[in-house]
Amino acid sequence: MRTNVVDAGTGRLARCHNFFTHYLLPIGLVALLTGMFWVGERNAYHRLFYVFFAAPTLIALLLSMRPWKSLLSNPLFLSFLAFSCYMLLTLTWAGDLDDKLDSLLKRPLFIALLFFGVALVAMRSPQRLDLVVRAACWIAVLSAVLSLGYFVAMAGYKLPHQRFSGYGALYNALLSAHVYGAFAAIWLTRWFQSRSPLNPAPIAALAVLGVLLLATGSRTPLVGMIAALLWLLVACNVRRGSLALAAVAVLLALQIWLYPDLLAQRGVSHRPTIWLDALRQISEKPWFGHGFGHPIRIQVPGQLLADPHNMELGVLYAGGIVGLALWATLYGFAMTFAWKNRHEPLVLIAATWLVFGLGAGLTEGMAFLSRPKEHWFLIWLPMAFLYAQWVRLRLEQRQLTSAADDRRPAES
Repeated sequence: MRTNVVDAGTGRLARCHNFFTHYLLPIGLVALLTGMFWVGERNAYHRLFYVFFAAPTLIALLLSMRPWKSLLSNPLFLSFLAFSCYMLLTLTWAGDLDDKLDSLLKRPLFIALLFFGVALVAMRSPQRLDLVVRAACWIAVLSAVLSLGYFVAMAGYKLPHQRFSGYGALYNALLSAHVYGAFAAIWLTRWFQSRSPLNPAPIAALAVLGVLLLATGSRTPLVGMIAALLWLLVACNVRRGSLALAAVAVLLALQIWLYPDLLAQRGVSHRPTIWLDALRQISEKPWFGHGFGHPIRIQVPGQLLADPHNMELGVLYAGGIVGLALWATLYGFAMTFAWKNRHEPLVLIAATWLVFGLGAGLTEGMAFLSRPKEHWFLIWLPMAFLYAQWVRLRLEQRQLTSAADDRRPAES
């Protein structure tokens, strides 16, 4: 059992701080990770984050100043801060945003509180962070089983021929693919980390989540899962990865047999046309972009789209080459840390999760700085877990160095 990283101290404020970081924040984090499955409405999910995670994080930070230095001096947080500050600066040339300016200004603050809250849990009780992830993963599997069961029941217990969309806050196929796909990436990492390739828990979980993802008919999670699998091949276990590739081939063959037109019937969904038009608009202001929050309009046959269906193109449109460089720096810091510390279980999980989101974001989305919603499962939640592990490991190393220095005079 790993001991606590942070000395709890004494006194009433210290006890209150410990209560928040040891109990309230882990519970709030479980609620944040699983809330999309049971909260019912997207607006309720926003409130869930504010009440059960953001507010406790802010109170815990005010109760103790001790973690501030470790939290603020981290390179990953500093790169996020630089990216956020630049994006807020672009608001000055984004045009008339009076109706949503207040919302745009708050978004980096929400993400920063997410970073801090996860890090506080990791610093105070690292083992609880692992329990949080495990609990959320099993809740995701349970939700997938119930959702698929209801989906089949509504079709009269016959093989449904329509796409699985989802329920409650996950009201369309793409949202379901984002969130369930994130948990599939975590379970895939758990399978790679297990001693035996026949470990039934991750295999069963991946089977359930894999069926659900295929039922959505979305190609986005498939791109993300392939990216995650390739990362694990390099970072973890080549032999285990070969078995995973074989399993993916079997699942795809099963999908083609059961739903031969589900993935192919929509072709490329106008992606080349969308991306080319987005690049044309980006070329109008290539260096500094059109500004954070400035709307984009892309016309395709039969509809007008409001995003370029590529997260990096969204960053490039809003912030230009400068913004994309800062975005790449953020990911560069994250993945460099992940590679160096890939032997740490939660680091590998968070890195695989982040790679899944990066792959999925190549074909969907523009909400790179958003309020709490499904896009956080592609970017900011895995980034926050990597940040938390970085803060924890640096603090542990600092304490080990300090303890060694204290012993040295006594030994001499």
